[in-house]
Amino acid sequence: MKNFIVGAIAAIGVTFVGTLVYLGLGLAPVGADAKPPAWEGGLMYSTVHASVRRRAPKMQSPLPPTNETVIAGGKLYMDDCGGCHGPPGGPATKYPTTFYPQVPQFPSVGTQYSEAEVFWVAKHGIRRTGMFPQGSDYTDAELWSLSAFITRIKNLSPGVLQGIQRQSK
Repeated sequence: MKNFIVGAIAAIGVTFVGTLVYLGLGLAPVGADAKPPAWEGGLMYSTVHASVRRRAPKMQSPLPPTNETVIAGGKLYMDDCGGCHGPPGGPATKYPTTFYPQVPQFPSVGTQYSEAEVFWVAKHGIRRTGMFPQGSDYTDAELWSLSAFITRIKNLSPGVLQGIQRQSK
């Protein structure tokens, strides 16, 4: 048992030192135009999602789940988010292939985040991505309406789409 513990500690130590050497020598590819290794993508995806889940408010939206709320969020989305994340019913933007991590195209893929998690991401952003914080630009109510829109973006009713189009012109 003692040999097992010593071996485990040695393996952890070698892995730690090896990682520091790998990073310290600049061997990790950091060019934004280079596809990252699968392990890096998986690690970062898991890390970001776990962090957002931990930090997102543990509450439901204070806004009523009405079409008016979703339309208000859609207006914000069309003005500020659609350029990167793609407009509903429109073509995907060029950003999914030029950013890392790739920009999710919400109209076609939706989101795996809950409404509260989308609220947190919109308010605080995600470090080292193109997603910057919106908390200083919008009120919490506006961000909640945006969150309502994004979480429903794959299943928008014709009335919501018409309301967004009327407001966006």
